[in-house]
Amino acid sequence: MMTRLGLGLICCLAAVAVVAPPPGIVAPVAAQTLSTGELETYRGTVESVFMEDRGGTIGGYASCVMCHTWQTSVRFSLETPNSNAGWSSEQSMRNFEVVSQLINTADPESSRLLLKPLSPDAGGLTHTGGTYWTSADDPQYVALLDWIRSMADDAFVPPPEPEIDFEFFRACVQPVFANPREGQLRCSNCHSTGLIGFAPAPGRGDEWSDEEAQRAYQLITRVITPGNPEQSRLLLKPLHPDGGGAYTHNGPRRWQSRDDPEWQMLAGWVRGERTGSSCS
Repeated sequence: MMTRLGLGLICCLAAVAVVAPPPGIVAPVAAQTLSTGELETYRGTVESVFMEDRGGTIGGYASCVMCHTWQTSVRFSLETPNSNAGWSSEQSMRNFEVVSQLINTADPESSRLLLKPLSPDAGGLTHTGGTYWTSADDPQYVALLDWIRSMADDAFVPPPEPEIDFEFFRACVQPVFANPREGQLRCSNCHSTGLIGFAPAPGRGDEWSDEEAQRAYQLITRVITPGNPEQSRLLLKPLHPDGGGAYTHNGPRRWQSRDDPEWQMLAGWVRGERTGSSCS
């Protein structure tokens, strides 16, 4: 009987046969060379987690590869498995290069590879794909943590992230959510609450209170990667695929290309370059 994972991979492989990555999406560079033993340990410990059929297709139940392959342009974008059995050795080497950007060997517990699938109640980060581990005692979490700890402390240490300015967010970013472009809905119409709720509407009138603005500023961290607008969902989802945006977005495409002045303004903010209350 065909598993949900198998069906998902067939759909994924079929799509890749006819759909090329959009302009601006850069494939991972050649991976760091691993010994045969290191590669097999990585494949057995880490990639087996990505391939696991969790019994469904919704958050918390879909396998990692059902979202994090060709259709994903964010940081965690794996090769499309060349068969239902998984990746070839060459593909696994390229996957390792991607995974290495999600770990911190100097502080393993802070690795995004561990925090995104972990329940926020247990110290994890919000994850569109849902919660896979309810606590840090989950055997998969422990196995991945031990794998990260097995590497040298200085092997993979992410650079410090730039500070994202709150004043600019309040003056220039929040108004984007409330001001639709012609013929489109406001971002806040769909993104006010719930897991996708990064753009709450003002409680009263057209202005956010100080408390509302601070809460919205915390929520926006779900959809940005500080220092990297090209991998921030805030900038990828509303961007047309032909301009380098994400393949999937249930709402309208606000920007046709990265040359749009509004896109450039938000990108500068995500890079940490835009501060203060001037939006020009």
